[in-house]
Amino acid sequence: MILAAKGIPFGILSREDDGSWDVSQVTGISARSLTSSGPDDPPDLIIRPFHQSGTVISLREFTNGAFNHHHGMQAGERFGDDVDADGDGVVNELNRADISAVVLYQATLPVPGRVIPNDPLVEQAILDGERLFTQIGCAACHAPSLALEDDAWIFTEPNPFNPALNLRPEDTEILSVDLTDPALPGPRPAAHNGQVTIALYTDFKLHDITSGADDPNTEPLDLNRAGEGDQLFEGNSLFLTARLWGVGNQPPYFHHGKFTTLRQAILAHAGEARLSRQRFEALDDWERDAVVEFLKSLQVLPPGSTHLVVDEEGNAKVWPPTRR
Repeated sequence: MILAAKGIPFGILSREDDGSWDVSQVTGISARSLTSSGPDDPPDLIIRPFHQSGTVISLREFTNGAFNHHHGMQAGERFGDDVDADGDGVVNELNRADISAVVLYQATLPVPGRVIPNDPLVEQAILDGERLFTQIGCAACHAPSLALEDDAWIFTEPNPFNPALNLRPEDTEILSVDLTDPALPGPRPAAHNGQVTIALYTDFKLHDITSGADDPNTEPLDLNRAGEGDQLFEGNSLFLTARLWGVGNQPPYFHHGKFTTLRQAILAHAGEARLSRQRFEALDDWERDAVVEFLKSLQVLPPGSTHLVVDEEGNAKVWPPTRR
């Protein structure tokens, strides 16, 4: 079976003579989504779009984990009501309504867009950089846009992908939000002919962008193997393709956040991205700068913005410019 979603290939899923599932040719999907206990239990093949290692499946799972890991606050739905999981003398630090509110806040944030200054030289650099970004192969993984269909822009919480120890649809009433609703903070994507196109710049696949085990950009722990004994410590070189929307004003860069410039991040690409990096290196000075200027234009827009493409003053801007 050839696997593909929204035009993105994910390899081939097949079966052995004994009926077991062969995932050896499946690419870009988390190990957690490839597990099977036998012929009657096919891999779920679910894309896990959160965390750089592609280990988290939903905003609720992400939120529950982040509150515990980064803020030392435990949600009752995961750790148990009236349980002092971290021994700080406080129980019921976050109830189900608290987590739902934070999830819905994140889900309804305005989408990033483009900030393109009116300076003709900068305009030309961004225009050239956008073309070169595709020409040298970056867009093969950082797909400029993905389409949502069949009302997939209706966000529901709790959603059916929430794993155990997170609130699930059968536990409570489901709340639905239309993410294209203009009443939400803007700017927002709009539906056209039953489809919403989102300029994410990702393929939601895991790729090896390192040069091997000795590459300093590998990770010592493989979070996709958490709970599987020594496999956790075998290291990881597979990382979710970064969503580049907003990258222009959201440093630091790369999956580990160790780079302060976009150019450093580009030049660190290896493995599956080696050829694109080499093509970038082969560009002349103007062309390399143009690619960076293009990336810098992908920004989280100023509060109050009503258009997805604006100039440096926040005014709506036609792009690409018609005069060209």
